[in-house]
Amino acid sequence: MTLFVSPSQGTLTRASGFSLIEMLVAMAIMGVALSALYQSAIGSTRNARVSAEYSQAVALAESTMDDFSAQLVVGKADRGQFGNFEWSARADSLVAAGLQGSEQSDTSEETLALVTVWVSWAGHSSPREISLQSVGRISENVGDI
Repeated sequence: MTLFVSPSQGTLTRASGFSLIEMLVAMAIMGVALSALYQSAIGSTRNARVSAEYSQAVALAESTMDDFSAQLVVGKADRGQFGNFEWSARADSLVAAGLQGSEQSDTSEETLALVTVWVSWAGHSSPREISLQSVGRISENVGDI
């Protein structure tokens, strides 16, 4: 609180307004609050980007799985690149993968294959990868591949 003498009245009056110390404290508090808000915005932007990358990778993996499974042969393998994403796919015998059921007949085990698709990409902090697996029926028209 600052007191000063009024020239017209010759009496002490109280000054209104904020002192320099009060302004500095208010600016420091505002700076801390804005810094926290900025960090929050950066984090949510990063999370949105990573989520979009995973969505694109899953869509690519599903599309690759469909294309790869169209003419399925045990031992078939393929790989490629789409934008920043690298993918690979492989078909293994369901019997060799150890996933056959004891109630299945030998003929059904021989007509199924385990299809695995991997999609990887370089994230900002570390490489990322997803994989999808499915069981598909082995194509009978092997010559069409």
